[in-house]
Amino acid sequence: MSSARSFAFGPFTLIPERQLLLRGDAPVRIGGRALDILTVLVEQPGELASKRELMARVWPTTIVDEGSLKVNVASLRRTLGDGGPDDARYIATVIGRGYRFIASVTTNDSLELEISPMAASTRRHNLPTGTTRIVGRADVIENIERDFETSRLVTITGPGGIGKTTVALAVAERALGSFKDGVWLVDLAPLKDPEAVVNAIAMALGVGVHSESMLAPLCEFLRGREMVLVLDNCEHVLEAAASSASHILAESAGVKILVTSREPLRVYEERVRRLPGLGAPLPCRELSSEEALGYPAIQLFVDRAADRFESFRLSDADAPMVAEICRRLDGLALAIEFAATRVEAFGVSGLMKQIDDSLRHLVGRRAGPERQRTLTATLDWSYGLLSDDEAALLRAVSVFMGTFDVDGASAVSNSAPVVTARTLTRLAAKSLLVTDADAVPIAYRLLETTRTYCLERLRLEGQGPAVRRRHAKHVCTVLERAAGDWAQQPALKWGNAYARVLDDLRAALAFAGADASEKKLLVQLTVSGILLWNHFSLTHESLVFVTLAARELEAAGLAGTRSDMRLQISLAGTTMFARGPMPEALAAVQRTLDIATQLGDAEHRLLGLRMLASYEVFAGSPDAALRTLDTFTAAATVADPSALPYAAAHTGMAEMFVGRLWRSRQRLEDLFQRDQQDRDETRFARFQYDRKVDIGNILANAQWLTGSPDAAMRTAEAVVERALKTRHQLSLSNGLAVAACPVAFLCGRYEECGRYVAMLEEQITRHGIVVWRPIAMFYRSALAWLAGDVPGVGAEGIGHAIAEFRAIRHWARMPFYLCMLAAALARSGRIVEARETVRCAIDQAHAHNEQWCLPEVLRIQSSILFADGEVREAEAILVESMALARQMGALSWRLRSATDLAGLWLRESRTEDARKMLRPVFDEFTEGFSTRDLVAAADILVSLPSPGDGTAESR
Repeated sequence: MSSARSFAFGPFTLIPERQLLLRGDAPVRIGGRALDILTVLVEQPGELASKRELMARVWPTTIVDEGSLKVNVASLRRTLGDGGPDDARYIATVIGRGYRFIASVTTNDSLELEISPMAASTRRHNLPTGTTRIVGRADVIENIERDFETSRLVTITGPGGIGKTTVALAVAERALGSFKDGVWLVDLAPLKDPEAVVNAIAMALGVGVHSESMLAPLCEFLRGREMVLVLDNCEHVLEAAASSASHILAESAGVKILVTSREPLRVYEERVRRLPGLGAPLPCRELSSEEALGYPAIQLFVDRAADRFESFRLSDADAPMVAEICRRLDGLALAIEFAATRVEAFGVSGLMKQIDDSLRHLVGRRAGPERQRTLTATLDWSYGLLSDDEAALLRAVSVFMGTFDVDGASAVSNSAPVVTARTLTRLAAKSLLVTDADAVPIAYRLLETTRTYCLERLRLEGQGPAVRRRHAKHVCTVLERAAGDWAQQPALKWGNAYARVLDDLRAALAFAGADASEKKLLVQLTVSGILLWNHFSLTHESLVFVTLAARELEAAGLAGTRSDMRLQISLAGTTMFARGPMPEALAAVQRTLDIATQLGDAEHRLLGLRMLASYEVFAGSPDAALRTLDTFTAAATVADPSALPYAAAHTGMAEMFVGRLWRSRQRLEDLFQRDQQDRDETRFARFQYDRKVDIGNILANAQWLTGSPDAAMRTAEAVVERALKTRHQLSLSNGLAVAACPVAFLCGRYEECGRYVAMLEEQITRHGIVVWRPIAMFYRSALAWLAGDVPGVGAEGIGHAIAEFRAIRHWARMPFYLCMLAAALARSGRIVEARETVRCAIDQAHAHNEQWCLPEVLRIQSSILFADGEVREAEAILVESMALARQMGALSWRLRSATDLAGLWLRESRTEDARKMLRPVFDEFTEGFSTRDLVAAADILVSLPSPGDGTAESR
């Protein structure tokens, strides 16, 4: 129950403060501008709301013309089911002046309203917003809904422009409440390459496209989910769409697929619904306007004509001609809509002549089914009615992959923004552009059929290369502006603002990459896109384009320039994440540093030094990383002190590896606490990933090693929470791989570890971050080993993970991984292999100076020797392990070794020695008493007699 101002009329209730329109107790989908207009009208029922007043209220900070108001009023009328200007139930037009709300309105300033679950819930989908009145399709929509009860794949077929997408969206909207994982639209129309079908599905679902083959990861992501996929416009990628659908259906029992295509997919158990044209009366039949309006095609024509020409009404005299127009257009919804928008200019009789002339002129000109020729003829006719400047602009904007604004249209058409804005308004009024009046600035887009047609006209005019070149340069300009905004805007706001540029960037890169004379443009585009790819964690995509551009530097005359430098640092980072610390990553880092030094570029020198330290840590050279980070600190102190915290995490990691545990912890603890302010930082991924996550990753490990397991878990949890908040996938994968999985495992919180491993596996599947894949494999296998369900399974899995670590040259933490493998081998009875493996772990620790885990490696070696009957040797190594752990401050390792030694002495009845040795170590802990290691130690202590009285002691 909630209190709010409300306005009730007819079956509707409007609650402005909640931006909510209800029909009964169900929410109505309505555009934001249309809802604002409705609010103004119902606030003053019966009174005139002038056009000026409405535009001032609805667009207070934006200059728009009356066309935008007209479009939104038409949308509002469709939403309300209004009858039109002459028989309206709700909104009456005062010609030349404005609008008046004519229905009775009940106002309640404090309405107690119970919102139904349907209204309160937020469904997961990406369906377009707004409401369009669907004409003549109720039966087919219901039939498709019934089809879905018995079939998981339904394909709507029919010629272009018949209304397949409209019907599919209507079915999808009605399915929203029935599938817990939502309904997702995948528009395949923009695709040129059939191999991109899987990637398009993945992107629509938010499964980042970062690996060359996404089908298996996509199916893995969908397994266990319940959703509807709407694959729209499949005809030009039919085989790829069919293959993708087959695999998804086979792998994901809860997924259903709705397809639109000009022909069936011809997939097993596919249910095909062929969509007919909208019904129109038979020829040579006289009929009244009332009779004509009984046919869906004529209903659509009249509805759309009234949208653009508010005083239009179907007369008895016009009814036969409208019927003939609809018949000549074969009931094609798109063609009928185009025709209806021209009634204002030509009248019905003039329109009939225009269509007749156009169709007669084009008969037989193109191959293909008659209906396709008819739609093309309608497009030709509509295009032919444009003035030269309108046609030129429409051709030019067809190169945009999605929405565009006035500046973009002006750039690609090489015309002044003021002139462009006026022309766009005229094109939108003729329904050749779709307008998003809610966007700031106002955005436009072409219907895909229109876009395809205009692209062909652009090619025939020989203007394609010039327009595409201007488009590519415009994309560069937008991304340069984005780079400036990145330093000023909160990260999430920045991402929302520039996500739409990705498709245009890809199209521009395709153009530049295909033209040997555009190598310089190719490099410039790639450099401009680096920030965008990094923000959205598009690692694989970035690596592909950056690698291609780097090969063209010499030919483009850009070797040794800032562009070269920016490409090299991106190449280093994406290679590290997508392939591991390979030699080419090191070469790219060195190239970055060389150019940065030559150009005096302090920022890129810091980026290069930080990347070099990352490489050295991954490659198992913590001492070299410390030297590099000393250089970074010295350089940042002089050039940019704000960069100093970004070195802290890597310095702390390297210090931890070489055994300076307390120094690492103290370095990071205060900085981590200061960075926990709840704010959306600008430039949060300045050094590839979030600084707060970066610092917390290492701090969590240092806290556990130094004896604060509860604090370590809190830090790891905070890291994951922060990474989820930023929505930066590289940061999240880092937090899971470096902090959450290992710390939960070391604390003995195996259920939580398994949950974090599953999250990491999903990140790897979605984003192809190869460097973390063996970590997920390792912890998954280690958990299986500890569970002990199937003997030997854990050891085999850990061995595979280690092999993959070696294959990608990921040497960091290798001694720890090897000692875990040795322990698993020993439990499986493979003592000889276990002894060899733990010896290898010790050698690796010394070779790479990874002192941090050496006490644990020695403890595992002791357990193997004990299992092999070498008790005295096992005891000596445990003492050595405890001494080393004490030296470096590794209290958690020391407790483990002390617990093992106490157990060994208890076997020999050395009860007092065990108590005196274990109790002081246990007493050094101030927290973590519910963790497995401390519980195990406490169990031993409680079983020991207290000195002097022989009674059991407890803590």
